[in-house]
Amino acid sequence: MNKVLKRGIYGIWGILLCLAALEKFGDFFAAGTGFWSVVVLFAAGVCQLGAALVAISWVVLSFGTLKEKYLPYKFVNNYTVPVLIIGLAIVASVARSSSDEFRAEKLGFKDGKEFSIARKNNITNTTDYAKYEEEQRIKAADKTAHDALLAAEKEQKAKEEEAQCLDDAHCYASKHKAGDYICKVAVENSAQYQFKWTDGVLEPKFSSYNWQDKNRKLVTLYGHRAQAQNGFGAFKNVEYSCTFNADTGEVLNVNLQ
Repeated sequence: MNKVLKRGIYGIWGILLCLAALEKFGDFFAAGTGFWSVVVLFAAGVCQLGAALVAISWVVLSFGTLKEKYLPYKFVNNYTVPVLIIGLAIVASVARSSSDEFRAEKLGFKDGKEFSIARKNNITNTTDYAKYEEEQRIKAADKTAHDALLAAEKEQKAKEEEAQCLDDAHCYASKHKAGDYICKVAVENSAQYQFKWTDGVLEPKFSSYNWQDKNRKLVTLYGHRAQAQNGFGAFKNVEYSCTFNADTGEVLNVNLQ
């Protein structure tokens, strides 16, 4: 890993951990704290602060020969240091959860998880938390209703577009099984001798789409930009048609003349 990048990552990591530790120490006199909640909160802050100091120290030691001079132990390296930092952070998280459990019990919350949510939203009593929960329930219900409305509108729009497409064979086929390639191959394979297309770069091989059977979703494509070889070896212009199922892509009939 690039040394500058490594220093940046560990430096930012250390600063964030340090701020998190200060936040825990700052909760000593918050609502609901007691002896045991302060004890575990202190432990959480110490572990978090320790992790921050390890990260920042690792950045400092990476300059010059400081690491070789002050930390000559081989087992302290780029693998063990992150493990130590993460381990301390995990212990701090567990201790914070324990503190939340103690404070939740004292303030009348259901459990530490509920109190943790309340704390993050600056709520310190169950009455305000009940109001918060009701607000969240209403927001969730409104979002669900809004999403359902959007889904219904989208479905209705799709049905309307589908209905409009039934009046246009090309529109319907293009939204399901477009027959250009399917019928191209079918027309080529139907030729008895050699076959070649005469369409230009921007010209379609099939000039029109028509319904043969709208109920069965059978579409016929017509075209005239091709030549086929006859029994004497001469090429002549031909007209061709191809009927296929726009729902399945199955070719039902090909006519070449």
